[in-house]
Amino acid sequence: MIKLPWFQKKIGLALGGGVARGLAHIGVLKVLKKNKIPIDFISATSSGAVIGSLFAFGIDPEYMEDIAKKKFFNIFTVSVSQINPFAEDEIVQLIEREIGKVNFDEANIPIVMVAQDIKTGERVVLKSGRVSRAVSASCAFPGIFTPKKIGGRTLIDGGGADNLPVGLLETDIRIAVDVIPSHSLKRDPDNPVRIMGRAIDLAIKKLTAPQREAADILIEPDISPDIWHTDFNKAAALIKAGEHAAEKKLAEIKRLL
Repeated sequence: MIKLPWFQKKIGLALGGGVARGLAHIGVLKVLKKNKIPIDFISATSSGAVIGSLFAFGIDPEYMEDIAKKKFFNIFTVSVSQINPFAEDEIVQLIEREIGKVNFDEANIPIVMVAQDIKTGERVVLKSGRVSRAVSASCAFPGIFTPKKIGGRTLIDGGGADNLPVGLLETDIRIAVDVIPSHSLKRDPDNPVRIMGRAIDLAIKKLTAPQREAADILIEPDISPDIWHTDFNKAAALIKAGEHAAEKKLAEIKRLL
């Protein structure tokens, strides 16, 4: 039976946050594009917002891989090592260099992003205005990047509010990509930054359990416990993990179409 365009199911993609681990999203997108799986809507948080915004505005995942291995690494390693309070401006520059000073309504694929109000703790869904500023707010991890003011609210990284925004996908099929590892560590974290990062991972994993259940397809890259939040220099391994995870779910995705 031939499926007519107006009967085709709409596919939504939720890209979760995970700092460096978010680079695995690139591998997932490579596989989806290669297999002609259409994406009709994107919701994203933190590093997922970086990758999601580029894809929504037509940047090829193969080119993103190059960005990840070069520009992405340069920006975030400096930021984390120096705790640079102005580094979010470099995120703005990265996004605008690749897709321009665009607004949400110019996207090829509709996209929304999640940040968190630092005063109220409320989830803030960003879906209008300048995309680069929204990405910067969604990535404003406390202690590393300064909060971002948008619409009269002071915003920080959205991971604490909704790290895997499946509920924002009003589509027939909801695919979620969770890049926070589920497995136990092989050894204790060996410095304060890694201890804090592990504590955050555990809290977020518990908070995202309902979102994981709500997804029709859950893609969970098998990311080594030796790869930490700041390991942007391991882009190749992260992207490959995303590819493998997406390939395992291809048959399941195609059955739902």
